Amino acid sequence: MKSLILAAALDGALSEGLGIIAKFLFIIAVVVIAHGGWQVRSGNADQGKMSIVGGLLLGLAVVIAEALFNAGGLPTISVSQ
Repeated sequence: MKSLILAAALDGALSEGLGIIAKFLFIIAVVVIAHGGWQVRSGNADQGKMSIVGGLLLGLAVVIAEALFNAGGLPTISVSQ
């Protein structure tokens, strides 16, 4: 019984940790996308496009990873909002 309680506490802690990581990645993604827009405006279209795509991937990284784990049938820890 004690191990079940510890497992539930661990799942909650990991869920909180993933939530913090997701929020941090979202902030970084916004900065990278804004930088990509600035690069496009200053004439660096290729680098700007790559920055925008990279920012989108950063922003969606947690969602993509969770979808892949669910598609593979592996249990995942839900990200707390």
